[in-house]
Amino acid sequence: MSRTYESLSAELRQGWSDDAQRVYDAAAREFAAEVAARRAVGVAVARARKASGLTQVQLALAASVQQAEVSRIERGHANPTVSTLARIAQATGSRLELVAVGERSA
Repeated sequence: MSRTYESLSAELRQGWSDDAQRVYDAAAREFAAEVAARRAVGVAVARARKASGLTQVQLALAASVQQAEVSRIERGHANPTVSTLARIAQATGSRLELVAVGERSA
């Protein structure tokens, strides 16, 4: 009989102290936010690439990164450096902008 990860995880957490549960919950929220941010970066990179009429291969060549890395970034599976994102922005004719959470660029 197999068990789901969720059921096993819930069973194991039942014995945790309140402090341990709070730490876990905070870490889970932080991880979810990081995953969402990576996906948002990936969507922005894919939009910029497509708007500039480039394929992933062409972008990779222009930005001096591997095509597989472009793919990972676009899917939200990579943690690109600011330098990599700046090269991608330059190659797509875009602007790299860091905006505080909750703010919008003008």
